[in-house]
Amino acid sequence: MSRVGSGGGIAGLTLAAAIHKHAPADAPVEVNIYEADSEVRTAGAGITVWPRTWDVMRELGLYDALSAVAVKSSSTSTSGNEVELKPAFVARKANQPTKGFNYGYVYAPTGSTTMHRRDMIDVFLQNLPSSYRLHTSKRLKSYTTRPRSPTSQSETVITLQFADGTTAEADVLVGADGIHSATRCAMYAQAHERECVPQGADESRWQNCDRCRAAEPVWTGVHSYRCLIPTEELYALNPKHTTATIGSILCHIITYQISGGKFLNFVALCREPKGEGSPYVGPWVTGVPREEVLSKFALWEPEVQQMLQCVRNPTRWAIHVVDKLPFAVRDNVALVGDAMHAMPPNFGAGGGQAIEDAYILGCSLAARTTATRAHIPAVLRTYEQIRLPFTRDVARRAREVGLMYEFNAPGYYSAADGEGVPETETETDKEGRARLEALGEAIRDMWGWQWKEDAFVWADPARNVEARDAGI
Repeated sequence: MSRVGSGGGIAGLTLAAAIHKHAPADAPVEVNIYEADSEVRTAGAGITVWPRTWDVMRELGLYDALSAVAVKSSSTSTSGNEVELKPAFVARKANQPTKGFNYGYVYAPTGSTTMHRRDMIDVFLQNLPSSYRLHTSKRLKSYTTRPRSPTSQSETVITLQFADGTTAEADVLVGADGIHSATRCAMYAQAHERECVPQGADESRWQNCDRCRAAEPVWTGVHSYRCLIPTEELYALNPKHTTATIGSILCHIITYQISGGKFLNFVALCREPKGEGSPYVGPWVTGVPREEVLSKFALWEPEVQQMLQCVRNPTRWAIHVVDKLPFAVRDNVALVGDAMHAMPPNFGAGGGQAIEDAYILGCSLAARTTATRAHIPAVLRTYEQIRLPFTRDVARRAREVGLMYEFNAPGYYSAADGEGVPETETETDKEGRARLEALGEAIRDMWGWQWKEDAFVWADPARNVEARDAGI
């Protein structure tokens, strides 16, 4: 039996579900989930579940339970390429006082499906095997590693050190502990001391090392204002509001329904000039006066003003990313989810990519650690080879499509190209509309990876480490 420790969020619970699904009954894996808070909590309210993530949920046997708490787009379907496609969301120009208009549609198999993160967590917890232990109030500070025995240098024992002074041991540690990951910090501090300092690194601190500083989160220059808007209140103001039937991206306000349609998840993003990459001063998440949100969108279209009337108790999030990590595995320790690839929210992909990380790693660990602990390094190495380049690319594209939403992407329609739709169009107005339509098509193309390739493309190689290493 091998011992696996992980965090208690969506990624950690997916890992546990994958191990439970694939570990042979006669050789179970001991799984311990360490949650920093006194209960399993969620960061943010809404999550969008795209087709590739639904495929993982089906394979784990959680599809029906999650479908029961999901909200699906109710738009009319269309067909294309022999696959039924439905509008997933609309791109809408809304940054003008006059009525806005839709300039692009993104279609996906089954449309879009959204839910509250708390509802997803509850489904995972309800399906957690009784043999797996959930430990709360266990905030990881650091970890150390040592060989299992003098004659077994390739087998590692990991000692986890918690803020309450207690410790625990594991054969594998999976850092599913978010953007502030203590696992990532400890991994890079230890790797820097062993690998960079002996090679004459200019800096003794990993945060200043040319290689290792990538593990430090970086501010994107974007603030995100978030709240939950009661749909009953909003649609009383406007029953035909765009968000009543489909998710929307309004220049750069992202909205979709959650909690059975009871609430609209409202995420409004504002870029600070020259903010990207600069040091961020102050708390990353804080409550702000409602008036601050209203002031950012005072001259936007009527549908935005209707949503702003319903804003209550907003919070402001400084969006940080973990970008271009050189490695995500060391010493039988692996990173998953935001600990490895915290990314901008522009694809609604952070949660889905965390689930894919955990699914592939969980399947691999269940298939190999039951044979011998000696397989663990190869399993983790292959996981890193599969997931690290892929998630880096998703993060890169998420940044690019965010600039498109803002009318700030080079070569596409920009905010200076026009204001709204005048009653009588001039040739300049027609050119601006044509450029907007081209932008809408480009945005649609950017989204195709979410359903044109499924997560299982990578699953088989991850389960066949020896064959992959042998080049078979």
